[in-house]
Amino acid sequence: MLKHACLVVLIAAATAAPVVADEAKPITLPKVTVIPEVDFAKHPPLGPPVLSPDGQHIAVTVKTEENGGDNKYQLAILHLPDLKYVSRLDMAATFLPIDVTWVDNKRLVLGTGKETAFAEQPAATGDILAVDFDGKNKRMLYSDRSRGSSQAAMNILKMPIGFGSISGTPDKADSHFYLTVNPAPERGGSDAQANKTLVFDVDAVSGSVKEIGAINADGYDFLVHDGVARYAWGQDNNLKDHVYYRAAADKDWTELPASVVGKQFQPYAISADGAKLYSIGNPDGGPGQFVVSNLDGSERKVLASNPRVSVRRVYWSPAPRAPYAVSFEDGRTSMTWLDDSKYAQALKALNAKFADHFVGFSDISEDGSVALVGAASDRDPGTYAMFDLKTNAIRPLYQSKPWFNPEQLGERKPFWFKASSGTELGGYLTLPPGRAAKNLPTVLIAHGGPMGPNDGWSLASGWENSEAQFLASRGYAVVQVNYRGSGGRGANFYDAGYRQMGTGMMQDMLDGLNWAIDKGYVDKSRVCVYGASYGGYTAFFQPVYAPQGTFKCSVAIAGVSDIRIQAERSDTRRSRGGRNFLREAWGMGDEAYIKANSAIDHVDKFNVPVLIVHGEDDRRVPVKNAEEMRDALQKAGKPVEYMTRPKEGHGFFKEDNNTERYRITEAFLLKYLGPGASKQ
Repeated sequence: MLKHACLVVLIAAATAAPVVADEAKPITLPKVTVIPEVDFAKHPPLGPPVLSPDGQHIAVTVKTEENGGDNKYQLAILHLPDLKYVSRLDMAATFLPIDVTWVDNKRLVLGTGKETAFAEQPAATGDILAVDFDGKNKRMLYSDRSRGSSQAAMNILKMPIGFGSISGTPDKADSHFYLTVNPAPERGGSDAQANKTLVFDVDAVSGSVKEIGAINADGYDFLVHDGVARYAWGQDNNLKDHVYYRAAADKDWTELPASVVGKQFQPYAISADGAKLYSIGNPDGGPGQFVVSNLDGSERKVLASNPRVSVRRVYWSPAPRAPYAVSFEDGRTSMTWLDDSKYAQALKALNAKFADHFVGFSDISEDGSVALVGAASDRDPGTYAMFDLKTNAIRPLYQSKPWFNPEQLGERKPFWFKASSGTELGGYLTLPPGRAAKNLPTVLIAHGGPMGPNDGWSLASGWENSEAQFLASRGYAVVQVNYRGSGGRGANFYDAGYRQMGTGMMQDMLDGLNWAIDKGYVDKSRVCVYGASYGGYTAFFQPVYAPQGTFKCSVAIAGVSDIRIQAERSDTRRSRGGRNFLREAWGMGDEAYIKANSAIDHVDKFNVPVLIVHGEDDRRVPVKNAEEMRDALQKAGKPVEYMTRPKEGHGFFKEDNNTERYRITEAFLLKYLGPGASKQ
């Protein structure tokens, strides 16, 4: 159990070195030659804060660890501005609060999530509960497992068995929230979906439920305005986008025409007067733009766009909500300002003052007087502070990983280049600190997904960036490329990734590596390929695809070696949409394509030593991928090192296992790639 005193100590330690405080003195950390492996393996002790509507409290996830090695989490409520402890909600081992949402000044709703290694969010369980800020009146509002328990609201029975998620709240907090439910199939079977999505208005105090929208399709999203579901959108099982609109609760859904939807159209918000629709999209399939239009999508006006990348986030004032800024990640994160409101002025000033970071408001109180500030950079995974919009005073809260000294981490340099396909691609080069930026031993890291995710600038952007900093701390440069199919550049760029897993994507990464070689950053005789999930597939397949001699070694974490195993055993196959994705992206059902793009079929060409790392309980990429690839390589007399761990899923989560993984990886690279560059 985490006692009150422990929480205060943890908060005090985390706030010892605030990044965004005028009066704060820079912290002086002891100089060490190499950052310990455990520092990269450790999870943040505190999650991102969530502000109550009145600005008087924050909710924050706190991590502890039991003697048995399993992490335990709590949802802690702290009073502002003194950070006085109010209450805690204990979670079961390895489960943590997600989607924490204040529904009024005294009550919160939250989902439960299960620890995962690579996902930016934990794996949601579909359970939703509510609790008062003082820890009282806990009630289960949606759960298949707890439908008949004494803690569950009786009105839960008015909703179908399935999977629940918090999908929004009214603009002004009134104890209600919106709950989207994906029903389970009535007759079971291999599908995890029932060809229907519903949204409910739920009173988090009484538990009362009112259905406010339904659509006969799986996995759709809704836009609710004034208590009415007005838009529904999503993909059908053939991966085609659809958007539906209705003018009122008693009206039928009408599909917006293709001339409006085009290749991308995501309803985002309805204006305060109810007359206009804000959306993100691009009918031509280019980078997503922020747009205002009539409710039927006509008379489209672009408010913010970038020729290279899509909208990353829209920033809104409190009710009556209006957009005041839009962010893009064109290399570093940047802002487009939509007005000169006090919110825009404050955020402009903060970004100017802390120019080495990107600063955003994560929450603003309903009266507009207090904002939560989140700041991050290529060497800071996250720092949080309170900002008083009346006095412009800033008060530090805590850092995500206070043990990191930015001076010991590497600079991440964004770059753009023209690939051999003729397409302009972007990427990031992480340079080892204290070394000359030339002729460096280098690791090529591929991000996971592969379609949808993308590499970003800040250390908070993803797992791959933390891996890049680990490698940079050991003297290796790291190249990352947002190859075709990556997210953040629009529908056309995404669609270009279909059936390109082992061809075009591989070439895009090689083109990025060659750019870095031509610029003199990389010693082309000392390059390793490295990645997890699809990145693990890349680590298996690049040594098959790339010209012989390109790589000296490979590190494959949770990697796909045989597409057949994905088709037969991966949890992706459980939904119709998932199976269609396997067909369109991975070539499921096309044996010639599978054979050409599965590394297991080309072991004779695999020409580098490989370190294989896999969780034994991985449901997304079953461990059979690792076992069969290991056996095939050993049979062929190829050098292979192997590391698996029980009770680990899609990648390692436990800190001890990751610490050991880092040590094994470092020794492997030293053996086959040679030592990292020496400090000057």
